[in-house]
Formats: sequence, structure tokens, C-alpha cells
Amino acid sequence: MHIRRSSFHDIAAVALVLAALAVPVMHLVSDAARMHIKFRTAEMAKPHTFTTDTSRSTCTLMAAALAYENPETGAFTQVDCGE
Repeated sequence: MHIRRSSFHDIAAVALVLAALAVPVMHLVSDAARMHIKFRTAEMAKPHTFTTDTSRSTCTLMAAALAYENPETGAFTQVDCGE
């Protein structure tokens, strides 16, 4: 079995992949957004809300990851990316 050292092309490919994975969560100066989260669990009488400041890219990722609704129990999670 022959083991070769990583070539420049391998190192460049790994760096490119890591950079591509980091771009969506990097905070850019002009990328500010206010994230509004509204949620309700089956045990809650009424929905609760909170707001935080984050980057637009992070808010978009969180909105997609946290999208949830259960019509049987009325539980839901809603994320809005405002200005």
C-alpha cells in the first residue's frame, strides 16, 4: 500500500469546500437583519415571540431549519427575517 502526501490541488480543494461552507454563516456588515421568532407548543395557551439581531444569511438558514407546524396539536415555529 502506497500513501502519498497531499498535493497542492488537494489542499486547495479542501480550502475551497471549507470556504463554501463558511460563507452562509459569515456576518457581513451590510447583511444585518432583525429575526422575529414566533412559536407555540402543545402545552401553551398562546404563542410566544422574541426578536434578535443577526445576519440575513443566518436568519434565512434558521427560518428554513426551524419551519414547523403540527395541525393536530397547534404547535408551530415561525421565523421572519425583517429589516
